[in-house]
Amino acid sequence: MEKQGCVLCLGFFDGLHLGHQALLQAGKQAAQRLGLPLCVHTFDRSPSPFKQAITSLEERAALLRAYGAEEVHVTVFDEAMRAMTGDRFFEEIVLCEIGARYVVCGEDHRFGHKGGWDANALEKMCRDKGVGFEKVEDVCLEGEKISSTAIRLALQAGDVEKVHRLLGRPAPAHWKQVKE
Repeated sequence: MEKQGCVLCLGFFDGLHLGHQALLQAGKQAAQRLGLPLCVHTFDRSPSPFKQAITSLEERAALLRAYGAEEVHVTVFDEAMRAMTGDRFFEEIVLCEIGARYVVCGEDHRFGHKGGWDANALEKMCRDKGVGFEKVEDVCLEGEKISSTAIRLALQAGDVEKVHRLLGRPAPAHWKQVKE
């Protein structure tokens, strides 16, 4: 039986900041236009061994659903996933496992072994397979790119107000414990 397909947003979505929210908004618009469900792909843990996640998987999934994701696909980030090429990730996860018919990612999206594939490579893969594609531009605040790293740095500096601005909402109190 063939999968219905979906609009798929790719990323780790740690913290679900304003940049992530822009990506999800683009995904929702595409899903409405195409009459497909909005799906999000994330990992069970951070692909970076040097960064502590701001949000637990459970928090992340709840936030993703609150911002419009109808399905949240979680892939275990183990050594096999760490070694997987971008081509294999696209074929096995994006196309076969999830069945994406349209893909949305941020302009700084990296994937595959050692982050060796970027949004431009993903765009070409989508085009080659007849899958729609959209790249969302970075979102900036006060001249700085909004990112999970910027949130971690603001938390380290004790600048909770900045964290709230980067998120577009208040941060949970337990985030004060996060370290880079």
